[in-house]
Amino acid sequence: MGIYASDDIYGIRIYTFKDDLGDTLFEIKYDVTLSDEQMKEAYLFYSELNNKNDIFFSVYTECSSTLDTVNRENFMMWHPMPLDRFLEKFGI
Repeated sequence: MGIYASDDIYGIRIYTFKDDLGDTLFEIKYDVTLSDEQMKEAYLFYSELNNKNDIFFSVYTECSSTLDTVNRENFMMWHPMPLDRFLEKFGI
């Protein structure tokens, strides 16, 4: 039970936290899935960062939920992505 994210990626957000405040460093979001070129652009941005230790990733993707038994429609949301998954998907 819970929220399940699709493998389709419609956007990427690269951000950091300082003193409990989020700071978005890079963000793109579209109505269609990201192209290989758009994914390369995000990866290039990440690869040029000096301090990669405090970087977080979220993808904008289609999700479904088993929590709402009445409304079973899919919805879009930002979903966290770990570094290894980012490198796998975006390091084309």
